Amino acid sequence: MNELVDRFMVAGDNTTPSLYFLPFNSGNGGHWVLVAMDLSRLMVYYLDSLPGNWSKYPSMKKTVDAAILKFRSKKNYRNRKDITWVRVQCPQQNNSIDCGFFVFRFMRDIIALNRIDIPKMVWNNNLGFILILSDISSNLLLNHEYVLFS
Repeated sequence: MNELVDRFMVAGDNTTPSLYFLPFNSGNGGHWVLVAMDLSRLMVYYLDSLPGNWSKYPSMKKTVDAAILKFRSKKNYRNRKDITWVRVQCPQQNNSIDCGFFVFRFMRDIIALNRIDIPKMVWNNNLGFILILSDISSNLLLNHEYVLFS
């Protein structure tokens, strides 16, 4: 958790809407989901290509919440607003192996469409599933509003 907070601290002023991507794996070769955090608004967006919500991963939620609160404390933010978690409606996988691909697709789409307000984002399931990792890297370098944590 301290490493996550340290990365928040050096990533920018965090007073304007910015997204921090945190791909999360349930462990033991398990399922991948994407957590996108907006520290300025205390919003956490949960994107999962399988049904369900973050309650399946209580340690993930606890760690993310604690890291955000610790970060805000270090930055001396006075806002005591609660952290809001939002389950984003997004494309769903139809098998048991494509979750990692979907996490990359979600990040790519958010970056390519330059969308900070994820819940209002509409995915077209008919979009091509062509994912080029260099596109993600290029966009992350060109658009500093997005930070990827692995």
